[in-house]
Parts: sequence; structure tokens; C-alpha cells
Amino acid sequence: MKQVLDWSHLYPNYANQWVAFAKDRETVVGNGRSLRAAVKKAERRGVRDPMLFKVPAQMLPYVGGC
Repeated sequence: MKQVLDWSHLYPNYANQWVAFAKDRETVVGNGRSLRAAVKKAERRGVRDPMLFKVPAQMLPYVGGC
């Protein structure tokens, strides 16, 4: 079974930004308006190959799944 990740708490601080996560998929190690900026911040913190997520500009409801 897939684990559901709730990143809605990221919205207030990172709306419309790229966020880079450590391997645990919870610890934010970088962020920025561009993908490149988020990756550079993560690399400065010693995280190579971070998991990346674009936080939406608006919080909109979503119902569904894969």
C-alpha cells in the first residue's frame, strides 16, 4: 500500500515555490522560485539528488487518486 504524504502545511511558507526534501521526504532542505535555486540550497546542505515538489500557487480542493 502506498503511503499518503500530506504537504499542505508547506503552503503558507512556500506557495508557488519549489521545495527540496531530504531522503525522509519530510525535511525541507531547500526552496526557491526556480528548480535550480532549490537544488543549489539542498546541495549546500549536503543533500545530493533531493526529492522535489512544486507547491501550488493556490490551495485548491482535490478529490481522486491513482
